[in-house]
Amino acid sequence: MNRLVSFVLTGGLALAVASRSGHAQATAAEAPASLAGCYELSLGSWSRPLGVNATYHKLPSSVRLDTVGAARGGWVLRPDIAYPYGNRFPGTPRWTATADSVVLTWSNGFQSTLVRVARRRNGDLVGEAVVGSDANEFGNDLPRAAVVARRTACTEGG
Repeated sequence: MNRLVSFVLTGGLALAVASRSGHAQATAAEAPASLAGCYELSLGSWSRPLGVNATYHKLPSSVRLDTVGAARGGWVLRPDIAYPYGNRFPGTPRWTATADSVVLTWSNGFQSTLVRVARRRNGDLVGEAVVGSDANEFGNDLPRAAVVARRTACTEGG
């Protein structure tokens, strides 16, 4: 039962997002070199309050799309969200890529945050973040926020 819940929370949400784009996930073992690297994230306002779970969806201000394979497909995304209880869901955080979009996935197995962005000519990745939860406290009106990821130089630890 826990596997099914885990799949629905992270894999199922990511699959739904990828399916909506009409493209299958990249199947190559290598991460797209044109996308790998570091990005500064700018997050707009959430479409609705996140309530008591806001901490579980606090995205880092900068991320690294690594070329190392993640445990459940895609590639390693760093850093993880600083979850209050240090929970980690295997294979996350991770990033995946299709022909026209990139999906960043964070999850602790109970709360997930997906960022789906598309490439722009200027190199920015632009799209939205969507909150998910096993408690389904948001019903069909999931909180969303605009996201812009701008490429930046990677630092030693980042």
